[in-house]
Amino acid sequence: MKVVVRVLLLAAIALLAFLSWKSIQGNIDFNEVVKVRDAEVIKRLVDIRTTQVAYRSQNGTYTESFNDLINFVKEGKVVSLAKSGDLTEAQLEAGMTEKKAMEIIRKGNEKEIRSAGLWDEEKNAPQLSRDTIFSPAEQALFPNRKINIDSLAFIPFGNGAKFEMAVDSLITGSGYAVQVFEAKAHFNTYLGDLNKKLLTQKIEEVEGRPGDKYPGMMVGSLKTANNNAGNWE
Repeated sequence: MKVVVRVLLLAAIALLAFLSWKSIQGNIDFNEVVKVRDAEVIKRLVDIRTTQVAYRSQNGTYTESFNDLINFVKEGKVVSLAKSGDLTEAQLEAGMTEKKAMEIIRKGNEKEIRSAGLWDEEKNAPQLSRDTIFSPAEQALFPNRKINIDSLAFIPFGNGAKFEMAVDSLITGSGYAVQVFEAKAHFNTYLGDLNKKLLTQKIEEVEGRPGDKYPGMMVGSLKTANNNAGNWE
């Protein structure tokens, strides 16, 4: 009888140890998967932000249409300024400004450029150079990697779900209207196939924090002008 009790006791201890290990390992495995998926979602949100900022610089406004962003990357141009040379302290103190200097230089009259003290003898050329460059948007925005821009709207691990994206205007404390945008993906969308209990705990933990916290990954905000920051930053 005592042997049976001992066996049952040892079996119970082993079972408890296994369940405890499984619980701990389950948390570890869950967090590792979450880490990987969060990183992919963040990467996509950063691409959305990069494209939105460039789109606004060329069009004067953000867009809530992914088609607009995709077409911009495929067909649009990004304007940049190539700068060479600067005014000296003496020139600045004498009242010369970059605007005045470039107005003189762009006339192309070497005599006038020399007279204004804007000729670089060493280069045998004007002291300043400011050239506007129009580059293909994809090349300018993503110079170090090949991006599948058609996937921009889709949430990684989201089974075809798209990011929520919207645009609005806010009035700042100074009374100025500022356009804002946000793009976001809820945890349920790209973590929904994982342990339901652990996922619920994760969502409740975020929602329980002070302030209006979004249970997912989000860039920008329609509620506050946050310079398009991500909620992971």
